[in-house]
Amino acid sequence: MSETKIPETPLDLLVRIEYLSRQAGHKLPEKIEAQPLWRGIAFSVDQLRLVIPLQMITDVVECGPVTPVPRTKGWLRGVANVRGTLYSVTDLACFLGRPPLAMETEGNLLVLNEGDLHSAILVSEVYGLKSFDEERDAGDASTLDASLRQYVSRVFNEETQIWGVLDVPHLVSDEAFREIEWQATA
Repeated sequence: MSETKIPETPLDLLVRIEYLSRQAGHKLPEKIEAQPLWRGIAFSVDQLRLVIPLQMITDVVECGPVTPVPRTKGWLRGVANVRGTLYSVTDLACFLGRPPLAMETEGNLLVLNEGDLHSAILVSEVYGLKSFDEERDAGDASTLDASLRQYVSRVFNEETQIWGVLDVPHLVSDEAFREIEWQATA
């Protein structure tokens, strides 16, 4: 007696194809979690290497003409027009007690994003976007310049270089940063 073959339904055929595909197919690579990265704009001030969180910067431009403001402290270089808005320009190196940046050199302005404060900092060089592994936070700012430590929120150690994260809210709220008027001593 011969067996009669029952025709497969389309659903049975699809189930069989899926089963055979899974048996013959390659396994997908294991999902590996990427380490979280911290990103910021990297720059230098004198010989100090710093980064600012991306959300604290609205613009990075070459330093153009800066109009001096009379009777202000030496570290306040003046005001600059950046895309139609006037910003006070602080020479960060000079503010930190280091030699001022020579205006003849190609300095850059980092336009700060801090509320209604229209301020930019003059820096020696901008390296661009820099990423750090969140778990490689060195956590020790004691290796940084003493004048800078109070304005650094954390430190990243990258091979032989230490990168300090500039704490913009702390910097701009500091009375020393806000007191720009030059006081004559008697």
